[in-house]
Amino acid sequence: FIRLFFTYLMNFCSECGQQLTAGTEKFCPNCGQDLKKGGVRGGEVGSGTINVSQQELANIQDLEYAKALKDFSESINQGFKGRQIPEEQVKSINTSLEELAKEVQGVKPGREEQIDYPRQLNIESKTVSIVQKILNVLPDAAETADIFTPLAPFSKLIGKGVSQIVEDIAMRRKL
Repeated sequence: FIRLFFTYLMNFCSECGQQLTAGTEKFCPNCGQDLKKGGVRGGEVGSGTINVSQQELANIQDLEYAKALKDFSESINQGFKGRQIPEEQVKSINTSLEELAKEVQGVKPGREEQIDYPRQLNIESKTVSIVQKILNVLPDAAETADIFTPLAPFSKLIGKGVSQIVEDIAMRRKL
């Protein structure tokens, strides 16, 4: 009961959602947000579900990417099992997944090389954002690369492996 009570009273960075320890930090250890200027928020802990709406998935022309997003959300949910994840972080991940789904809607099957560079950068940026948010919640996910495996098809869109992005972010966090 006491553990549950304190879990419910956790504080999080208002910028990136990083869980904070005893509340003595001046800056978020993840994003550098100034926590003394209103950068802390209390967090409601829940067991939200990660998913991309069926409508967004139906709008994706290339079924490979729709399936990848659906499989990825299921993979994340498996990683979340038995953990208490703040609702705000769940919502943030879901929002990022929806944004990524919207970015890939116009990609025609087998024509990844025809997307323009700004769109490629948007897709990469949204993919990086999702990876960062997942690693905020599941820091050990970098070692459990299986969670990110369903996103492998996105490597064709961004020109680098999603697993490489995960490794790069995880390495920088350890520095």
